[in-house]
Amino acid sequence: MSDNRKNKPIKIDSSKEFEALYKKYYGPLVNFINQYLSNLENSKEVVQITFMKLWDKKDTLEITSSFKNYLYRSAKNTMIDYIRKYQKMNIVSDDDAKIINNLPDQDDAFLSPYIIRTEIIKAMELLKPKNREIFRLSKFEGLTYEEIASHLNISKRAVEDNVGRAISRLRELIKKDPNIFD
Repeated sequence: MSDNRKNKPIKIDSSKEFEALYKKYYGPLVNFINQYLSNLENSKEVVQITFMKLWDKKDTLEITSSFKNYLYRSAKNTMIDYIRKYQKMNIVSDDDAKIINNLPDQDDAFLSPYIIRTEIIKAMELLKPKNREIFRLSKFEGLTYEEIASHLNISKRAVEDNVGRAISRLRELIKKDPNIFD
């Protein structure tokens, strides 16, 4: 199953397809839900419930929009149900219940930092090795241009050029990425 198809209903036809979707979206969904709940165990439980519901409906469910949007919307709705259920049992605090009022209206109002970081790291693999190393040292290790230049025995200007080229190339690659832009 491809979750990028346009204007064709998406249907989960096998347990292998479901497992592939689970592996692809479980981590990003936990991160997405955890931004609201700030409790990793509860976030994992909400995502697990979301996938259980999806599996239960797989024979009758036909998704005509983006699968990713459908899944994130489902997880958000499951989280709301979870908060309401456990608030009645006094397991979830009133502060957690306020989360419901602060949810964005749009399905993709923001992207999870986990998704963005993962896609940047994947795109970095397509950079030239030296370019990738300089970008990693600058953006992931937090070294200054001067420190990188000294470490690699190159000029500061060469570091600036490499970081600029890396950012331009990554921007191009990420714009084409279906996990970020449907």
